[in-house]
Amino acid sequence: MTERIEKHIPLPRETHAFICALCGAVSLKPDGICQVQGRITRGDWCGTRSIEPARGCRNRVHNVRFKCENCGRAAVDAGLLCEPRKMPEP
Repeated sequence: MTERIEKHIPLPRETHAFICALCGAVSLKPDGICQVQGRITRGDWCGTRSIEPARGCRNRVHNVRFKCENCGRAAVDAGLLCEPRKMPEP
């Protein structure tokens, strides 16, 4: 079961994040993901529908994840999502 984040305030849409080439999750810091693919903004990420389901860390290193209830995107930092729910850890 996923936990709803109470009193959540999303970061500004201009906030920069790093995207993982292995699992597609985003993080505020490059060391929060396994393989940096590039840099995007929160506005480019959350709110756009994903064709891939949110998944955990492929290398099982960065296991704490949040999934957006609106668009299904995954992030290491809850502030990068508009309606985050904590994903179960593997």
